[in-house]
Amino acid sequence: MNISELWQKNADFVLKVSLRFVDSMAEAEDIRQEVFLRVINSENPFKEQSSMKTWLYSITFNCCMDYFREMKRQQQITDEFSRRETFYLNDSQSPTWAVNDVSEVLCPLSQLFVELCFGEGWSREEIAQIFGFSVNYVSKRIQIGLQQLRKMI
Repeated sequence: MNISELWQKNADFVLKVSLRFVDSMAEAEDIRQEVFLRVINSENPFKEQSSMKTWLYSITFNCCMDYFREMKRQQQITDEFSRRETFYLNDSQSPTWAVNDVSEVLCPLSQLFVELCFGEGWSREEIAQIFGFSVNYVSKRIQIGLQQLRKMI
């Protein structure tokens, strides 16, 4: 599959995943472009060990984490959170809950693992394999995420 076909089939998917992590369409579009740049320049091309969407989800997640690291380096993340009154944990089209205290927000990794396990139906083993963590680590992150959700609800 060439990059043009890959873009046509998966660009919307990558954008939707990006919007789960960032609250701006412009930021999500930048992340989407970065994902496809990484695909083009990848030293580790798709090896069909998982589905194409799983592979792209993993790259998108890593791009989002890099984005947050860069924001933190620039000390913009603190300013952004202090200006918000409400932080949405779900995508902007259908927020499920909101919290006012940023300290209670799930860490992105726990949020991702909870979404993949309970929202997408992935097993803990699949998540561990795709992201390169142990099954115990994934299970612990899910457990922590569920505990944080219980506190919020």
